[in-house]
Amino acid sequence: MRAAFRALLLVSVCLLAAPAAVSAQVTAPPGPFVIDLRGAYSSVGRSEELASPRGLALGELPKSVLGVDAGVHVYPVRGKVTLGLGASLLMIGGTQTPGEPEKGAVDAPITPGDFRVRGIVPQLSLNFGSSRGWSYIGGGLGFSQLKAGRAESDLTYSPQLLTINVGGGARWFISEHIAFTLDGRYYRLAAKPLEADYVGNPVVTMFVFSAGLGFK
Repeated sequence: MRAAFRALLLVSVCLLAAPAAVSAQVTAPPGPFVIDLRGAYSSVGRSEELASPRGLALGELPKSVLGVDAGVHVYPVRGKVTLGLGASLLMIGGTQTPGEPEKGAVDAPITPGDFRVRGIVPQLSLNFGSSRGWSYIGGGLGFSQLKAGRAESDLTYSPQLLTINVGGGARWFISEHIAFTLDGRYYRLAAKPLEADYVGNPVVTMFVFSAGLGFK
């Protein structure tokens, strides 16, 4: 977890400097609103605690997944440091197809495993720059759901899991209303114990990198 926060800090520091040249020329602060539509890639924190109760070997869970990251943000307090309020919809997932088992292996992965996460996660951000380009850092607390198991089985999503997100990003406007946008974000999905109709899950972590377009 410490490594994830160090990575996020480094990304945020680099991105904070990105819109500086634009900010010097345009005095209007970030906002007043933006809609983001991005493709997303995520590395997944795999664990035996997640795989074993679902009848999977660790190698049958995906190492990385793809999806969509879409959000809406408004900026009620605009100035040298602009406050942003919004939420992002994350829908991401994938299937791990095991490779050929090694010669002589006894417990080699043989079954494709599936892993998916969906959720709407609120975000509070601090934004730096101008309406022509700005960077931001922030985070939020919300809920999401996951499902994981054998790809050919009838999987269902978990109950709502408390989800923390922290990260940063930037937007560069290539026209008055369209921007290129990047975001790097750490997600932590809370553990859930075994219930009558749910097998349970450990803490699940993901680092999601997304890129796409922003509109205002």
